[in-house]
Amino acid sequence: MKAKSDVVVVGAGPYGLSAAAHLNAYGLNVRVFGETMSFWDRNMPEGMCLRSPWEASQLSDPARSLTIDAFQTATGARVSLACPHRTLVAYGRWFQSRAVPNLEQRKVLEIEKNTSGFRVVLADGEAVQCGRVVIAGGIGPFAVRPPQFAGLPLELVSHSSEQRDMTRFRGQRVVVIGGGQSALESAALLHESQANVELLVRESTVQWTWQRPWLHTFRPVGAVLYAWPDVGPALVSHAVARPNLTDCFRDGFKIPGELSRSARTVWGG
Repeated sequence: MKAKSDVVVVGAGPYGLSAAAHLNAYGLNVRVFGETMSFWDRNMPEGMCLRSPWEASQLSDPARSLTIDAFQTATGARVSLACPHRTLVAYGRWFQSRAVPNLEQRKVLEIEKNTSGFRVVLADGEAVQCGRVVIAGGIGPFAVRPPQFAGLPLELVSHSSEQRDMTRFRGQRVVVIGGGQSALESAALLHESQANVELLVRESTVQWTWQRPWLHTFRPVGAVLYAWPDVGPALVSHAVARPNLTDCFRDGFKIPGELSRSARTVWGG
């Protein structure tokens, strides 16, 4: 026998919880599967702070009432502007308890499309039939390791998402390969943990954020270049902050129907 649902949400990180909060508010029959903020809890190094600004670090609920400020008021926690990842985990769990009480801490093994929508099979054997599926599984399964290191033991070569406690490298020589945020953050935390760290960047330049702080803070220049969440490069951040702009492109430039639907919808079907 299959249980029936309108929508299944796979994942309980910031995106999964936010999507589920909005779907719950619509009164749909929603099943949500995952472990609350598990990737942030288990795969982020101790001492890491969020790069995103305050406005862009909020989870989303329809009433916009479950903010970090509301979390501080309700729990007595004090959140710094450079929000530690542990605080984000606590905030996510608080958000989930209020907006997504229907979360089930169960794993999804298989998703199969059929004539009625989708068949979602859980680890315990239960199958759920639903009309739509929201995939918010996070980036954990997509860690990339250079093939040159494939034969070396994990004690010598690991991905940044596998190292939570950088203090274990105190006094050791460590090479970090990469020029993105994870590599830069890991190298900084290793240095703070008194490791002898060397950063190898395979590009000619490093894309530092906030290279010219005054462009972000000086108004009206900052407002023209960067949207209020301040996520993404200059001007591009306005598109990131306004996903509904795709409607304008669709209406103004007659984007084909299939492309328009794929750009606008947050779930498959």
